[in-house]
Amino acid sequence: MIKFAVKSILSNMGYDILRKDHFNILWPHNLIGFDGEEEARSGIRKVRDHTMVAYASLVSLWQQIRFCEEHGLAGDYVECGVWKGGSIGLMALANLAYGATPRRIHLFDAFDDICEPDPEVDGERAVAEIEKFTGRDRASITGKLTPVEGIYDHMGGPGQLPEVKQFLEQRVGYDPAHLIYHKGWFQDTLPVADISEIAVLRLDGDWYASTKVCLDHLYDKVVPGGFVIIDDYGCYDGCRKAVDEFLAKCGQMPFLNHVNRDCRYWIKPW
Repeated sequence: MIKFAVKSILSNMGYDILRKDHFNILWPHNLIGFDGEEEARSGIRKVRDHTMVAYASLVSLWQQIRFCEEHGLAGDYVECGVWKGGSIGLMALANLAYGATPRRIHLFDAFDDICEPDPEVDGERAVAEIEKFTGRDRASITGKLTPVEGIYDHMGGPGQLPEVKQFLEQRVGYDPAHLIYHKGWFQDTLPVADISEIAVLRLDGDWYASTKVCLDHLYDKVVPGGFVIIDDYGCYDGCRKAVDEFLAKCGQMPFLNHVNRDCRYWIKPW
């Protein structure tokens, strides 16, 4: 009875509750008003069980890929922090829908549980989430580059490389020759990655160190007019700090477009 009442209330507010593996997400019953949303929604339905990314952020990502394809913006698509591959899957679907040829898509991830946050910079929310979802004492959380075992158990576990490959290559149907998997910590894989130009750089590494190392190694490769997406800017203190420090050091302060509470993006200046 309680479950029925909650579903009824949310339905009246314009939302449906849908089961997504081991957790629920809110799925807008009505369109939220983004350009091209109906087409994006069709793609999102195909990937939503492989992503934790909010609906508005996924629609925005679809728009960005469509723009790159329709206007011939050069460069690869890159995501740092892949989980089960849903965002990459949406990029691939948008490329297939609007692009003349497949693009190279790079996936950077440990394909394991995320590493520890650093309590000194990543903030209370980051530490509290480790405590909540793993039962660890906060005194043991020091920012080590080791997996936080069990952090994704409540969402069906971490994304594993074989699972992600099967999803993208078979279910999404993207050409494996254009998917480049970089397995390991960003600190190890980014310095040796062979990437010349980036049209869309999507960062979903949560913490300060993870965000900083991505910007340090990849931002110069983003083409003028390219998109830089920060999934956790409004979520974790460390992510915000890394972005703000990096842009200040670059001498650039582009307008950060607000997608939702957590996600921001900017267009690299010409």
